[in-house]
Amino acid sequence: MFVLICIFVVIRNNISMKKTIIYICCLISLIAYTQESLNMDLVGNLPYPQGTNDIWGYADGGNEYALVGTVTGFSVVDVSNPSEPTELFFINGSSSTWRDVKTWGKYAYVTTEAADGLLIVDLNDLTGQTYVYTEEFFTTSHNIYIDENGYAYIFGADTGNGGAVILDLTNDPMNPTLAGVFDDYYLHDGMVRGDTLWGSAIYAGVFSIIDVSDKSNPSIMSSYPTSCQFTHNAWISDDNNYLFTTDETAGCYVGSYDVSDIYDIQEIDLVQEWTGDGATGNQENVIPHNTHVFGDYLVTSYYTSGVTVIDASNPFNLIEVAYYDTSPMSGGSFDGCWGAYPYLPSGLILATDQQEGLFILHTPYGAYEGFGCTNQNASNFNPNATINDGSCEFLGCMDSEAENYNSFATIDDGTCEYFCDNFNIALPTCPSQMIEYGEAAIIGCEGQEVSFLDIDGNLLSTGEIYNTGPLYEDTSFFIFSEEIVESFTFNTGEPNHEGSGNNADYSSTIYNGGLLFNCYSDFTLNSVKVYTDSPGERTIELRDSNGNLLLDLVTDIPAYPDNGFIIDLDWEIAPGLDYLLTTNTQMNNENFGDNNPMLKRTTGGLPDFPFVINNILEITEGYYDNGDGNMGSSADYYYYFYDWDVSFDRSCASDSVLVDITIDNNVSLSEKNKNLSIIKFLDVLGRETSSQSLIIEILNDGTVTKKVTLK
Repeated sequence: MFVLICIFVVIRNNISMKKTIIYICCLISLIAYTQESLNMDLVGNLPYPQGTNDIWGYADGGNEYALVGTVTGFSVVDVSNPSEPTELFFINGSSSTWRDVKTWGKYAYVTTEAADGLLIVDLNDLTGQTYVYTEEFFTTSHNIYIDENGYAYIFGADTGNGGAVILDLTNDPMNPTLAGVFDDYYLHDGMVRGDTLWGSAIYAGVFSIIDVSDKSNPSIMSSYPTSCQFTHNAWISDDNNYLFTTDETAGCYVGSYDVSDIYDIQEIDLVQEWTGDGATGNQENVIPHNTHVFGDYLVTSYYTSGVTVIDASNPFNLIEVAYYDTSPMSGGSFDGCWGAYPYLPSGLILATDQQEGLFILHTPYGAYEGFGCTNQNASNFNPNATINDGSCEFLGCMDSEAENYNSFATIDDGTCEYFCDNFNIALPTCPSQMIEYGEAAIIGCEGQEVSFLDIDGNLLSTGEIYNTGPLYEDTSFFIFSEEIVESFTFNTGEPNHEGSGNNADYSSTIYNGGLLFNCYSDFTLNSVKVYTDSPGERTIELRDSNGNLLLDLVTDIPAYPDNGFIIDLDWEIAPGLDYLLTTNTQMNNENFGDNNPMLKRTTGGLPDFPFVINNILEITEGYYDNGDGNMGSSADYYYYFYDWDVSFDRSCASDSVLVDITIDNNVSLSEKNKNLSIIKFLDVLGRETSSQSLIIEILNDGTVTKKVTLK
């Protein structure tokens, strides 16, 4: 029999000299604890033999998911049934101890200190097939945070001092754009709320308070040293008055700081994981890793001591109220629990232990009032929420064919408006017919731009007359007519060149640039405008997505540095994706000595991609190529071709009419066969024969008959 004896002891905290209540429990047994816990219990576990690192969560309706960083890649786990976690998919990556994960809407963003750049995963597709690796902004990095406004902050990247690379995710989550860089010094981690970045400058030993209201020019407002001067992470309280930090050093602390006045910061409490490694009541040199604010609580991953929960309702008196020891190891090593995520709607805590895998934990401290949709544009915006749970819903038209299509909408509200709803196109007049077996029907219709479709909707022909070819059974066709109802001319793209100075005007001479665009319906590109200080001939080229030259024009461009020079093209563009409008590299070298056509570009955060004419044209981003295999595209650069003058017709279709072609079944079999002739006699083995006793006849329409002659 086991006997559990618990006593309550009131002692003074040896750090802050405050009264603290500790529960000391002893289990009288010859069997030692395997995994210790207090007010927290295990719900599910999923091992990862390759080892894990960071953890984040994602919720979609009633389903919850763990987003697990591992040494060899990124794993998505369904924890909707938390006692039986199931891996949905795994994306391979380069081997690395460090991998960090955050989300924006229905997208996951994964960084690593391996040379993988940034992994972006579309969580709308839970097969794991929709993702991209990009090294456009950096190759390696340590950590990532994404704020409530859709800006990602990449910390410890291999650019400059490794401060924070700031990316804008809002326009196209799969194709971020550069918004700015903080590079005063290295940041190991950070979190952002509003216009304030709380950065952890681990090597400087301070947390930094950085104004990021102007993403292109972040500035330090204040900083303060943490207790062990090895500031690993920092998280602000919901009221923005208190900051909680960890110092990633053995025997160091979770710290509490009064930051209500950022120019008069006060350290107000420090706490250690005093349960030791196994609730013995003895302090050990265990290392705190990351802490997260969860309402009135701090949830901390604590390496060999697992996960701890600290009551921070009084930031001047931090008290540990729960823990779960995920690791069989002890002491001040960097093994054990790497991360803990407390923000699932269910209140469950996700934790990753590097050696033991994914843990799903339950604690009575899981209910949190500040969890909800924080986006004010969402239909379910919660003004009381301070942490976005991924539940935001946006109403709007979700049909990309509609005039008022909303690419950010997640729920179709039935408001879609269509251009052709305002026009009534006359139905084609097409009589039904009856024909004899094997005859072709000639369907003649009165109407404009008549189209003929089979019963499955496949286009067969266009024009006023359609020859069906021989028919052997009753057949139906859908037929509609189409009319041009309006003709339009629009201007799109950047209207004028912006920027000044050599770097703003021209890229490096080794680069030839251009613009990528999609065509969704036929249009005419009448003209574009270019700016240059260097007169001379250029060849303007249109290439398809495979690089094939479609159209080109040699033009002599005079020096027009300020007002721009109009190039008349009159090119007919057919529907297609990833067209490239560029210049001829060979002519550029001949006339200007390098790949660059010496036409002005726009950069420095000024381009405003994409440029869209609904259902017609979308200019997506700039393209560059140095001619030596270094090519790419970016929405940060607008190359050369301004103020596109575009003409197109808008057509509308009538409803479809059903035309039936009926076979006349009153025609006798002999009449059907009167025009047929025998071309070959075969015996039962398929050999040609002249015998008439048992023969197979092959007729000239491809039919076969069998005859037996009885004597």
